[in-house]
Amino acid sequence: NPDDPWKGHPTQKPVSLMAWCLKMLADPESVLDPFMGSGTTGVACMNLGRKFIGIEIEPKYFDIACERITNAQRQERMFP
Repeated sequence: NPDDPWKGHPTQKPVSLMAWCLKMLADPESVLDPFMGSGTTGVACMNLGRKFIGIEIEPKYFDIACERITNAQRQERMFP
């Protein structure tokens, strides 16, 4: 859907792929993504109950990532 604000980042990956990658890690205290983009890694971390630190230089993508991660946190609280 071209109107979907989460789409359109040139290197976006599916949340399911990032969750699979994160499950390969032993048990990190937190995950750092220095190129956060639209926040896919952050959403995967929220879905897996992991702490996340994200850095993004582009304000447009930072705002999108913050909204996505906030929504993922809300869903986590709704469905423990």
